Amino acid sequence: MIIGIDLGGTKLAGALCTPNGKVLMDVQIPTEAAKGRGQVIENIKKAVRMLKQSQKVKLKAIGIGAPGPILYEKGIVVEAPNLPGWQRVKLRQILEKEFHVPVFVDNDANCAALAEMWFGAGKFVKHFIYMTISTGIGGGIVIDKKIYRGATGSAGEFGHMKIEINGPLCGCGQRGCLETLASGSALKRQTGMDALSLELAARQGDTAALAAIKQAAHYLAIGVANLVNIFNPEMVILGGGVSNMRELLLQPIRDEFKNYALTLPAKTVKIVRAKLGTKAGVLGAAALCL
Repeated sequence: MIIGIDLGGTKLAGALCTPNGKVLMDVQIPTEAAKGRGQVIENIKKAVRMLKQSQKVKLKAIGIGAPGPILYEKGIVVEAPNLPGWQRVKLRQILEKEFHVPVFVDNDANCAALAEMWFGAGKFVKHFIYMTISTGIGGGIVIDKKIYRGATGSAGEFGHMKIEINGPLCGCGQRGCLETLASGSALKRQTGMDALSLELAARQGDTAALAAIKQAAHYLAIGVANLVNIFNPEMVILGGGVSNMRELLLQPIRDEFKNYALTLPAKTVKIVRAKLGTKAGVLGAAALCL
């Protein structure tokens, strides 16, 4: 059996899985990030112990999905947003010493991409882009059934594509990033509503809500077109909370991205919604072990 842990800023989710993605047990506990790095690591250990002892199985490996850039080969979390004190944390070394099994650590968006590759919408394609649209925007790049991580482990920061040079200020210090224009945070800033409330308003005919979603789809279409032109994927998979708007968001993206993409890659690519939803994090972390 393998264990996948999805390390978030507020909660820590874990699952005991079979190699084909069947979840035998899952747990969810508070991350307690404000109590410091040591407490968070203890909570990770606690989650692993709970899962391991629940079925009395022989554990083969542990996968961890964490926010921020990761030195994948070394299992080091370089820096984790929303986790105070998390700079160059040797998470693999710490957990291998504790549990005596191989430990794999990767960026949480890469893990979600892996989950879709092994168990979800990308199961039958070799080359795809996974974009998560939630509080921020990130993603993973799958080339020939392998995650592309880049020279420093920070590939897939799709949210920081420059879409409007003089656009809103982003948390990264630049202006006009896709994240500032089309993420859940951007929509809330513009409308005062979270993604679910915005969707409900739009489905009831609220013209302001419909306009906000249309504008977000416009910016996302530009971002998707850029990725299609660069990577020529078979598929673009859209996940994250904002993608739960389904066709309300996806169909305008499909309709518009062709205006900016090159003709040949635009003809062949499929733009689809992620299949795994909230399970993507833990299943992707488990998939690291595969």
